[in-house]
Amino acid sequence: MNRNKTARILLIIAIIFAIPLLLMKGCQSLAKEIYWSMDCDQFNIDHIELRTGIDIPKITRNYCELSPTQRKVSFQLHKSGKDKAKYAATYFEYTGDHLFSANGTRKDHQWFATLDTITNELIFIIHYLP
Repeated sequence: MNRNKTARILLIIAIIFAIPLLLMKGCQSLAKEIYWSMDCDQFNIDHIELRTGIDIPKITRNYCELSPTQRKVSFQLHKSGKDKAKYAATYFEYTGDHLFSANGTRKDHQWFATLDTITNELIFIIHYLP
């Protein structure tokens, strides 16, 4: 094998390893950007999903209030019947009067979510810890 062929093979091997590594690093950077985003428009739903672990299906946003220590967002859920019941059972606990809730704590935030199955209002409150 001559020196030119060896250099090409090494270049191809380097590219084969570099491309997936760059893609993984790019995805990690995007996930960090979403996790730390403090915006009600760009990545708002993704931010909430990453912080709470609750999948947000097709919705319409009612409002979003954002401060340095808290995010409060209300959505109108576009589910009905068995789909809504399955969604509520998957992510929430029944608290009475057609209300379901969920909550959690992580090292950098606490969150609380409610789903009213009469009005279809889905509310998330995230408290950012110092």
